Amino acid sequence: MHESALLEDLNPPQREAVLHGDGPLLVLSGAGSGKTRVITRRVAHLVMVRRVFPWRILAVTFTNKAAREMRERLSQLLGSQANDLVVSTFHSSAALILRREAEHVGLTRSFVIYDDGDQLNVVKRAMRDAGIEVPMQPREILHRIDQEKNAARLPEHMQVEPGDERGQLIRKVYAAYQERLRTANAVDFGDLLLLLVTLFRKRPDVLENYRRRFHHVLVDEFQDTNPVQYELLKQLAPPPSANLVVVGDDDQSIYRWRGANVDNILEFPQQYPGAKVVKLEQNYRSDQNILTAAHEVISKNTRRMPKKLWSDRQKGQTLSLLLSRDERSEAQEVARQVLALQREGFIKFSSMAVFYRVNAQSRVLEEALRLARIPYTLVSGRSFYDRAEVRDASAYLRLMVNPRSDADLLRIINTPARGIGDTTVERVTDFANEKGVSLYEALAQPEEIPALNSTAVKRLKVFRNLLSSLASFAKGAKDAASAVDEMLRETKLVETLVAEGSDEAQTRAENLKEFLGAAQEFDLNRAAAAVQAAQNAPEDVPPEVDAAPLTADTPPLQAFLEQISLVGEADAEVGEGRVALMTLHAAKGLEFDAVFLTGLEDGVFPHARALKGEDPDDSEDMAEERRLCYVGFTRARKRLFVSLTQCRSLFGELRYNPPSRFLRDVPPALFGISEHDVPEPPRAVAVAPRKRTYDEDDGPRIDRSYSQASDMDGVTGDVRGMRVRHEQFGTGRVVSTDGSGPNAKVTVEFGGGVGLKRVIARFLIPG
Repeated sequence: MHESALLEDLNPPQREAVLHGDGPLLVLSGAGSGKTRVITRRVAHLVMVRRVFPWRILAVTFTNKAAREMRERLSQLLGSQANDLVVSTFHSSAALILRREAEHVGLTRSFVIYDDGDQLNVVKRAMRDAGIEVPMQPREILHRIDQEKNAARLPEHMQVEPGDERGQLIRKVYAAYQERLRTANAVDFGDLLLLLVTLFRKRPDVLENYRRRFHHVLVDEFQDTNPVQYELLKQLAPPPSANLVVVGDDDQSIYRWRGANVDNILEFPQQYPGAKVVKLEQNYRSDQNILTAAHEVISKNTRRMPKKLWSDRQKGQTLSLLLSRDERSEAQEVARQVLALQREGFIKFSSMAVFYRVNAQSRVLEEALRLARIPYTLVSGRSFYDRAEVRDASAYLRLMVNPRSDADLLRIINTPARGIGDTTVERVTDFANEKGVSLYEALAQPEEIPALNSTAVKRLKVFRNLLSSLASFAKGAKDAASAVDEMLRETKLVETLVAEGSDEAQTRAENLKEFLGAAQEFDLNRAAAAVQAAQNAPEDVPPEVDAAPLTADTPPLQAFLEQISLVGEADAEVGEGRVALMTLHAAKGLEFDAVFLTGLEDGVFPHARALKGEDPDDSEDMAEERRLCYVGFTRARKRLFVSLTQCRSLFGELRYNPPSRFLRDVPPALFGISEHDVPEPPRAVAVAPRKRTYDEDDGPRIDRSYSQASDMDGVTGDVRGMRVRHEQFGTGRVVSTDGSGPNAKVTVEFGGGVGLKRVIARFLIPG
């Protein structure tokens, strides 16, 4: 492709970013402004025009889906030359380098990557190793360990105050946890980055090898980087003058809860003095009304880089405001609007999405869509590789390449059932701990394990022989599929499920067959890549530079395991022909013709924790909530519906929340309302709960706030025998009550053949 073809469909700022010469560059890319086009065109320009060898370029992003899209576009632009590029996620690229340098960090190249469930099991064992007796949740400790790794701190570097006994205990568990991982020749996701950063700190010679190789480093979604990721970037492309190009949007930094630091992008010009800054403000996705609303919300953040999205498209339709009395009415109204859009032929189901702030909101939304017979998919649900049977198969495969992995051995020691009980497992574990060996090594001589009877010893020997046989097969396996096939045949995982006979077991057996299919597909792709790499071997490589593909020395089964270990929630696909349901965090990077953003009430969105403190509007928590709202708004191409309720039952509590402050930021004209004609909030969205004039301990409150027929605030005392009315069941008499307040459970005998029903007091009207 000629240079003019690379540039002809770019706007001036995009072209400026692509043509930038050497040195650091920050591309501030607003939502829908074409950042992927800029990154891929810049890489293509480096290769085709500036004659940079592809193997000298490293491009990283955050999800496999984004990396895959980038690779596909680069293949279209560069053809076979794209095969020499390293385009992957942070964790994938770190894993490739770490596997090459494993011996430098106390691992072998066959190390395995533990997922969340494996990590939790290791934490529990580390707690026992550390002698933790105070009540502490393993999940809490694992979260703190993950935070420390995101901050690039090993146990010895943890910042714990002298009087912080809890922190000191966590540091002790962290140290034991790391020791457990090393013994098992395993790493977790945090280790992939932290161990590499630590290696580069201690071995400047190793770091220099990769600096010599990668002359150009490009980073997508830079606003989502955490401290350890940023340190890795600065190691590979040191300030002030390295060829580091970062692309991102501080207004879309929404992952602080998992370590992302918005300061990385805000302070980039100070970290890399002289860095060029290019702003991409033209939006190609959304109508102008949507962009204006998003800007009005995000502009209230004081710490942001000034920019404003604009579009040359028409303003489009006004935003829609849905007002409902409670979460069920809200869900029903959303379903009604979805059906209306689809029936009009305006927007297909597959081009619609419903967003919510917290997962708990999804239940009633799912129920309403099911009742309306609207096909939907829950995005970022459980991955195929997270299903129990697939995780069992993966555990066997990891043991085939790394028998020292205790977490995997414990998972499948009795799967399928082979008569090895918990007591036997406990005795084997105690013996291994006492001897300081892995469980696999402890099983070499099971007769030496105290208190095991002859039957247990025999079963353990059979199990150990199975693992030994599989490990031997793996060493000679020429592809991943043959190893998976051998494992399934020898373990009888599929046969056992088929013999069970149930529909669920049959589905699980089919999943295992699909798992074999995934390995076969992996082998085909790997073989094709190898052929192309051989045809395009790098030429004129300086002798001091290692230009070999980072995957060259990785055996196929290990490479397959690495690929499936690094599949994340963000890589989930949106179902074809279905409305997408997801949290706002999961929505980032997606776009839809119509978006429904539910729960626009203070305490729901923005989240309740952002409302704490003396001046919540100036807090970083509120700033991130605003960014989350901005992300939600800018996912919409044509229609944006925002929804709120008068009261909402959430987490078992009835809440009367005022409308979200984010709604107050949006000019009424964008909703089609005149500035001079803004009505008072209707009763259905009262901005605050009424003052309660009853004693909740006296009995249930039968609330009349939904009825315009009476001003009665509540009913107290003994309500048995009272006549009440329910919207669905009609009129009846109260038989008994359980609890107090608006959430009391009231048993009512309704007429008309309905009979006894137990309902919540707030849905009943006296009379």
